[in-house]
Amino acid sequence: MPLITEDIFQARSLFNGVEVRAQNAEVASAILQSTVDRLTTVHASLVEHAALQQSFVLGQIQVNAQQTAQQAAAVSPDLTLDNFIASLGLSIALAEATMPDRTISAASATVQSFLTFAVGPDGKSNTVGLRLYQPELGAATALATTSFDLTKIPGGPTSSAQRSLYAVLQEKQALYSGSFWTALYSGSPPAAPATQLVAEIVSVFAAIGNWSFPYLLQEAAAIVAFESSIAVAVAASPPPGTAPLVANYASSVANLSTLIAALNGRAMHVAGDLYALTSALDATTTFASMVHL
Repeated sequence: MPLITEDIFQARSLFNGVEVRAQNAEVASAILQSTVDRLTTVHASLVEHAALQQSFVLGQIQVNAQQTAQQAAAVSPDLTLDNFIASLGLSIALAEATMPDRTISAASATVQSFLTFAVGPDGKSNTVGLRLYQPELGAATALATTSFDLTKIPGGPTSSAQRSLYAVLQEKQALYSGSFWTALYSGSPPAAPATQLVAEIVSVFAAIGNWSFPYLLQEAAAIVAFESSIAVAVAASPPPGTAPLVANYASSVANLSTLIAALNGRAMHVAGDLYALTSALDATTTFASMVHL
């Protein structure tokens, strides 16, 4: 078909062909735009879904971590069995310390709890622990029963019997109430440390219903501070011929102070610590009485 024609019919046929092609192009363009719009919508949906999925995964990781921590806490022991027995032993020793002429030779206990394990101090071995009952931990019928006996073993034939803290403080109070000791002054302004010590023991006896090892350790520190002042005062003017005895007395006071510092540096205490503290308090009284009754 010629590009230029004067035949109206040929021109009309050419124009119709062009118009058909234009219409087909418009249809193809509309289909393409529809496809692009649909793909854009799908892409946005995929992006939103991926964001939600990522948020869910991150949230689930946190939830899982919390559940893991909660489960670990649920089965971790409130305290180890050996620490429980040590605490009970100290409680019995504290009760015995309040009695000047009585001893507790044996005690038994039964505890119901969940039995579990804790990592030992070496980070490898396991030690038995007690998890005290709480409703969310399960039925109470699943509790285990643990029974044990505590028995005080006396010392050998050559060892002296352990005196109670009450009796030791009574003797110390009686000794330092003497006129020789109350006449000693130290410090600035001058004060009578023996008189202050006796008053401190009076306050200890007044609080006997609330004795605990931290409290007794605190009061022992106050007592040894007064005895340190007494040792300095008596060393300044010792009775004739007592210089070696005064030195022994000062040494016993220093030993008591060292023991108290060591015990203050520990978080866990046992009955043996109370017995050691009682013996050290008793020793300063014994050496003081050698200087002057």
